[in-house]
Amino acid sequence: MRRSVAATVTTTARVTDLVGSARALAPLIEAEADAAELAGTLTEPVVDALHDAGLFGLMVPEVLGGHEASILMCIEIFEELARADGSTGWSYMANATAASFAGSFTGNGAAQEMFAAASDRMPVFAGMFGPVGSAELVDDGYVVNGRYGFASGSSYASWISGGTLVVRDGAFVEGADGLPEMRVAFVPRDHVEFLGNWDVLGLQGTGSYDYAITDEHVDAEFTFPLLEAVAHRGGPLYGFSVLGITSSGHSGFALGVAKRALEELVQIVAGKSRMGATPVSDQQLFQHDLGYHDAALRSVRALVFDEFGRVEADLVAGREPGPAARQRLRQTTTYATRVAADVVRFAYTWAGSAALRNPSVLGRCFRDMHAGTQHVFVDNNTFVDAGVTLLADGS
Repeated sequence: MRRSVAATVTTTARVTDLVGSARALAPLIEAEADAAELAGTLTEPVVDALHDAGLFGLMVPEVLGGHEASILMCIEIFEELARADGSTGWSYMANATAASFAGSFTGNGAAQEMFAAASDRMPVFAGMFGPVGSAELVDDGYVVNGRYGFASGSSYASWISGGTLVVRDGAFVEGADGLPEMRVAFVPRDHVEFLGNWDVLGLQGTGSYDYAITDEHVDAEFTFPLLEAVAHRGGPLYGFSVLGITSSGHSGFALGVAKRALEELVQIVAGKSRMGATPVSDQQLFQHDLGYHDAALRSVRALVFDEFGRVEADLVAGREPGPAARQRLRQTTTYATRVAADVVRFAYTWAGSAALRNPSVLGRCFRDMHAGTQHVFVDNNTFVDAGVTLLADGS
């Protein structure tokens, strides 16, 4: 028997310590990491555990049975899961952020249908939001076509999204900003053709498959404008909008992987020495660099929580964050990714061949972190955008 949205298993009352719940999953996630890489996607025991812990409802509005957690709690949970395994942290942050968009930015009827469809579990969302597809405007919605890539966490998702450019009579429809209108559509997974094509250096366990949506009629309620998304339900969390919510996921991922890399390094160098050399842990150069990179990671973590906390405080108080405050979320996320990558490279280099031979947790951290740096969301152009905004703002 189907449950109503209000009776969905993932409720705030059922799970009071979400960060602790995420941390408690680490032993299982670590034990399944090799199998996930081999399968190319998260294993069933890990997906089941995320469901059982109520974590797929992290960023879903309370009115739909979710937790509607604070942005800082979300970052902590992304960090914890990525620390346990990069692919798990990445897949989960993709699922959680997509669920927040589906839960808050779609129409009322669509949200009720999507979130009431599960019998005893929160529905899972995945897909690519970049506007590489097309949405032909028709009287009662859109006809969506597109071939997409990088659908992280899609193998166990029930709804798949696709970013589009809206067209009418073969011409782009102009948005409020004068650019072609960009719109995201959600479709049931059985209306999507999955194309595989996930053979990569890092983040191998994320199931970030290619997929195609073909001549799919989508009611307007199951769509939302990518850059001008308006929250139809939920509180301050959704005031971060698409870019801010996505930033939280990438920040947490980077912090978690880098944290694990340092932990692994400290264990590896205990008693490690190269032929004819002083033990690594006794070398001043290593001690200096470890202290430096530890400070760098702790500092950028503080920056992440400070910037996201500032914007959250504004939203809770009913104040609209200014352009510079919003741009700093992207700036901070890219900077955190760069610092984390430096930390992981340092750890990998000093670990020597211990991180080279598989299986190696540190080797996986190295591969996953450098796969994460290739995402367009943390492209160095975000620093350029930040500079332009800061100059215009006078901050």
